[in-house]
Amino acid sequence: MSVKDKVIFGLMILLLAGGGYIQYTYTKVMDRMDVLEKKQLKHVDQVNQDFSEQLRKLNLQFIGRGKHLQKAQKDIVANTELIHSTADSLTTQIEDVAYNLDEFKRRTERDFKTVKQDIQDQQEAFASQQRRDRTRFANIEEDITLIKTDIKKINDQLTGEKKKK
Repeated sequence: MSVKDKVIFGLMILLLAGGGYIQYTYTKVMDRMDVLEKKQLKHVDQVNQDFSEQLRKLNLQFIGRGKHLQKAQKDIVANTELIHSTADSLTTQIEDVAYNLDEFKRRTERDFKTVKQDIQDQQEAFASQQRRDRTRFANIEEDITLIKTDIKKINDQLTGEKKKK
């Protein structure tokens, strides 16, 4: 055997050993892949079961929440109707109060005008009475002066007659 045959024979052995090693690792990897695939299927089934259970619970919660949502919606509608009826009632009451205030204002202004007119009439009556009283007092003072003058004349005449006698 020549060197060339030995090299070829060595390369063949190396190729066979490499091929055997590759076949061995390939088989191990395939076995590992089978195990992983089985574990994956088992895990996927478990996850799907857990997901299905969680989805079922969530659906039940949504059904319960749906009932609560429906009740909340009905409560909101009832509260809205109550607000509208209360607002209507308050609007009516506010309008009544506004009308009563306007009526009170008109009556008060009319009463004040009447009172002002009465005050003015009383002032005019008082001024008129004051003028009449001044005139009367002036007449009385004049009469008193005339009476005093007449009394003095009478006294003077009586004194003059007594002196003559």
